[in-house]
Amino acid sequence: MVSLPLLTHSTIIHQETNLAFLRQRLASLLPLALSPLMTASEPAFWFCTAPLPLARDAPGRAALVRAAAAFTRLYGAEPLTLAPEQAQVAVCDGLLFGLWNGAAESATEELGGRVRAAQADPGIGTQCLGAADGGEAGGAEDMVLSYMFGVAEDGWEDWRGGLTEVRKCA
Repeated sequence: MVSLPLLTHSTIIHQETNLAFLRQRLASLLPLALSPLMTASEPAFWFCTAPLPLARDAPGRAALVRAAAAFTRLYGAEPLTLAPEQAQVAVCDGLLFGLWNGAAESATEELGGRVRAAQADPGIGTQCLGAADGGEAGGAEDMVLSYMFGVAEDGWEDWRGGLTEVRKCA
């Protein structure tokens, strides 16, 4: 026969206090856990990474608008068609904006897509991809024709046998 420990009045009060504390903690954490679900009205346009040291220096939306405008000045306003694995990149004032085709066939940018990209908030992203083919930026692997935005690195040069064209502001 198994004997159960006697529950004293102080043990019961201690357990009730612990239970009340846990309920209070869960109630205070629940809004934090659900806030991404409650505030997500539509999928984000940009899929970004932001290394912690750079996150505080993220370029932001105003810089995105400037970088997209520079890209349009350098490449023109008409939708661009890119060959497979081709990229066209503008580097200006330490920022880059570009278009990359990761598909196995040629792809054309949607009319108005660049404007939509420039209007979307990149948050604290320092290296971002956005779907230029009408898809969602749920993950980098979902995008075939992609806009690129972020902090420009010094190493941006033409690569892959000339398939990447980099134009810089004067």
